[in-house]
Amino acid sequence: MNTYEAGIIGGGPAGLLTALLLARRGIRCAVFERKPELSIHPKAIGISRRTAEIFQQIGIRRSVAAVDAGRGPHDTVLWAKSLMGEELGRTASHPPQPDVAPYDEMLCPQHLTEQFLLEALDAEKDASIFFEHDVRAIHRGEESVHLDVHRTRLQENLAVDCKYVVAADGAGSFTRHALGITAEGPGDLGHFVNTYFRAPYGRHLRGRKAVLNNLLSDESFEVFVSVDGSDLWLMHHFLQPGENVADFPGERLIPLIRAASGLPDVPVEILGVTSWVMSPKIASAFRAGRIFLTGDAAARLSPAGGLGMNTGLQSAHNLAWKLAAVLRGAPDSLLDTYESERRAVVTHVYESSNALGGEVFEILSAGFSGDWDRARDLIAQSRRTGSGLGRDLGFRYTTGAFVPDVTAPAPVNDDDVYAPAAIPGARAPHVWLDGDGARVSILDFFGRGFVVLAAGDAAAWRDAARDLEASACGFALDVVAVGGDEGYGDPTGNFLKTYRINPGGAVLVRPDGITGWTCPSAPKNHRQALDAALVAILAGGPQAAGSSV
Repeated sequence: MNTYEAGIIGGGPAGLLTALLLARRGIRCAVFERKPELSIHPKAIGISRRTAEIFQQIGIRRSVAAVDAGRGPHDTVLWAKSLMGEELGRTASHPPQPDVAPYDEMLCPQHLTEQFLLEALDAEKDASIFFEHDVRAIHRGEESVHLDVHRTRLQENLAVDCKYVVAADGAGSFTRHALGITAEGPGDLGHFVNTYFRAPYGRHLRGRKAVLNNLLSDESFEVFVSVDGSDLWLMHHFLQPGENVADFPGERLIPLIRAASGLPDVPVEILGVTSWVMSPKIASAFRAGRIFLTGDAAARLSPAGGLGMNTGLQSAHNLAWKLAAVLRGAPDSLLDTYESERRAVVTHVYESSNALGGEVFEILSAGFSGDWDRARDLIAQSRRTGSGLGRDLGFRYTTGAFVPDVTAPAPVNDDDVYAPAAIPGARAPHVWLDGDGARVSILDFFGRGFVVLAAGDAAAWRDAARDLEASACGFALDVVAVGGDEGYGDPTGNFLKTYRINPGGAVLVRPDGITGWTCPSAPKNHRQALDAALVAILAGGPQAAGSSV
């Protein structure tokens, strides 16, 4: 019998990130992927600001940025009758934003994102990944989960026992079906052929370059996604009823590509063909005992806005630290907060993405009916493609592993507006600090464990943290002083205002960069106050802990 503390079913982005975060906490884990290797198909491309922060924490952001095809004048969404044809309108996919995030959105093909994650995972001694390992049956017990795994290359079966299992096995999740968890959504909205191809169009486009090219003519609609800003492309072709991917060999795809490009003499090389279904749906539950759903297994989003992979990665980021903490002694009730925190946020993103998709269908309807003036008006009024600041950075958990603050301002509830503030249940906001002659983002202190951000003299907070670190369930309990004689400098003066504290006060930030507790002024007993907050967070909130802070 092979035994692991955690088993991860599925080796896509969410599964790889989960395993990496667990392994870095010393959790022995294994990824079981039924495919023989990582995909070579680009699939999802957009990396949001919040995801860029996660990539910074795990050390792959610079690698992703090095291949970022999103920088420069092509950083737009274009609507036109062909790649070189009449332009119908355009919107900026990354419009100028205030200085509320240290890292920009990026474009990185999913197969490269997965490769960077896999390279990082390979360096961890507590993680293993097994390709061509197909989980065929799941047996739940009170103390563990038993997996029947088929090793396809060797045509033999393997028995695996795990204390917990994370299912990141895609939209068609075998695990979700095996658990009897339903997934709700509007049904199939379209079947597509996804063609990865090479064509040197970039040199012809000049001022017309765009990340996303919606090519709508009287007869057809094709979507061209720029993979590298020049020669590599994805085309999404809508299938008619009765058609399937087998009906589109290269000799049929190339004429479609040439017609939509408006550059019929440019050579086209097909690199790969897959199919996908636009069928947004969200699981009715994210947890079943010792098994958790994440990534597309928990929610498959409409492709509009490019939010799916980002949402899955952020859910995995939320789950992994909690799972590691429970495996090192935290109460099981902490794991209940994965669903209570993430499902509401994922549902909002799901609904927003569906609304963005509805705008696209409305534009298509106007174009196909010949009402081009209306199509142009709809494009001009359409909301920005991508993850708006409010949606990406301004999410706030309403119940979960944090100590609520009844004095906190009401949420903004606008997908495009973000008001930075350290509110329990919300992302701890970015501010620039000065230290050791260099400017650093306060976010760069997050990710290793719990962090106490202390305003001014931090001696009492350091003493308290030193006494309590053994209670942090395997995580560090660091203290970062801002201001005072020994603290990091606050050149903008934003720290006290944004973090809503006074000199002597502190904010406790969770391992995933979410504000866990705020202490506006110095408490009477630093150790007691910090201990109560830490106990409440690790129990899943004050109510679960049976205490007040």
